Amino acid sequence: MEEIVRPKIKICGVKREAEAEYLNEAGVDYGGFVFYEKSRRNVSLQEGVNIASRLRPGVKKVAVTVSPDENLAKAVFQAGFDILQVHGEMKPEILKAGIPIWRAVNITDKNQFQRICTRGDDWGDAVEGFVADGKGYGGGKTFDWEGLKHEVWKLKTESGKMLILAGGLHTENVLAGIRYFSPDVVDVSSGVEDEKGKSREKIFDFVNKVKEAENL
Repeated sequence: MEEIVRPKIKICGVKREAEAEYLNEAGVDYGGFVFYEKSRRNVSLQEGVNIASRLRPGVKKVAVTVSPDENLAKAVFQAGFDILQVHGEMKPEILKAGIPIWRAVNITDKNQFQRICTRGDDWGDAVEGFVADGKGYGGGKTFDWEGLKHEVWKLKTESGKMLILAGGLHTENVLAGIRYFSPDVVDVSSGVEDEKGKSREKIFDFVNKVKEAENL
């Protein structure tokens, strides 16, 4: 059995300067900023830059996008973001933008999954990791972990890339997700929110729960 290592933590959908401070206090590794107008967590590029400037050095800034074009990829890179997370279509030209990419994979979409695993049009040296996500991005629901365990492990082992586990994570299920998949990063959004947005208390609870993985 593969040794379980405590994964790094990404808090996604940061919208307020106060939330950036929560990430600093909790000692997370990545902050995600959504640049997609249809998302309730959407921020403008300038808003994202302003909020991200409050993050402590060492917290990597992830620009979360859907089917971005080369102009957006270059813009987030020039704005100081460290990683481009791509949902939807991955256009070949963004591979040349100079920014490391996390490719989001709808694990339930067999066609997309097969294309990626056969190194098709979603593959490139710029891809640093794969985000194992479900159909409804941002919907706060997990995919079928038990039924799709083989697919996720195939993505992890055959690609040789980082595995970022996303989709419906929260304090009560994150350790189970770590046991199942041994991800490099766990990615949470709605699981650390209340009616006002990101919750300082829920972020700390989530981080403390992930730390328990050291004892698994």
